[in-house]
Amino acid sequence: MRILSTLLLTLFISLQLSAQAPQGISYQAVAFTTSGNPVINGNVGIKISILSNSVSGPVAYAETHTKPTNAQGLFNLNIGQGTPVTGTFASIDWQTGSKFLKVEVDPAGGTNYTIIGTNQLMSVPYALYAEKVNYDALPQTIKAKSNTSKVIVIYTNNMAYGFYQNNNSSGYWETQPLSGTPLGAIATDTNIVVYTTTNAYGFYQNNGSSGYWEAQSLSGTPIGAVASNKNVVVYTTTGAYAFYQNNNSSGYWETQSLSGTPQGAVASNDNIVVYTNNTAYGFYQNNGSSGYWEPQSLSGTPKGAIASKSTIMVYTTNTAYGFYQNNGSSGYWEPQSLNGAPVNAVTK
Repeated sequence: MRILSTLLLTLFISLQLSAQAPQGISYQAVAFTTSGNPVINGNVGIKISILSNSVSGPVAYAETHTKPTNAQGLFNLNIGQGTPVTGTFASIDWQTGSKFLKVEVDPAGGTNYTIIGTNQLMSVPYALYAEKVNYDALPQTIKAKSNTSKVIVIYTNNMAYGFYQNNNSSGYWETQPLSGTPLGAIATDTNIVVYTTTNAYGFYQNNGSSGYWEAQSLSGTPIGAVASNKNVVVYTTTGAYAFYQNNNSSGYWETQSLSGTPQGAVASNDNIVVYTNNTAYGFYQNNGSSGYWEPQSLSGTPKGAIASKSTIMVYTTNTAYGFYQNNGSSGYWEPQSLNGAPVNAVTK
């Protein structure tokens, strides 16, 4: 029997603001045998589904592929250019709700599919939405999530403008030029991050006083961003970049190089985990002070991740790894070997 090991899932499409956005998402993977050898010059059947709102949400679009592997077991496909099963790729409403990518595979090259995994799409909706939006004519806006927040950002294709109120007194604007093409923005309760193809920009207010922008250059191709109540992580094909505020004072970026191919990211109320095909990286803030990354090597093939209010779990084909923080202090991983393949994970 053959199994599929994901080598690269590129969820980024360059925004060509003056032209039509490409109707496809590049997907590349390697197929292996159960003994760990690549499936050389074989065929793999694949079913791709785009789900709305959750990992178990309704199917917005589904398609099938049959792809040959090369001498290294590698195959390529473009999501959106397969044989449609449900809906059409062009009719996906990227503007409304979250979207999740579900991948199913028949190792024998037929249609007897087995679910490989389901992960949230982060930046693709922004790229495909660019087809319908003129960023010069219609700037994007975002506000911090807390109802008591005083921070708002509006950004165009080359500039971000942060608006804030100084200790419930006067209102001010703080301007930030943008390098690269904007991909999106994400907010915590109090802070906002705008990210482009080359940089990420964190906007924050220092103890309710002045507002500032903190810039961070990005290495690799941006894949997406995820936020907890107080922290944001932007991650690329090679690195993860965490933005946090030190005891409601200065804002900082904490960088983490990634080993392996990114598979996804998930956030609890306070912490964030980015995981690749061989390592999970937990970001936490020590008692509201400095931010840290805690890496954990993974055994087995990653199958997914899930978060509760304060903890996060990443699970593979043979092990579950729980990430937690000790009394708001240090962050730790706790591994648990699994007897049998995981079927599902649940939280409340």
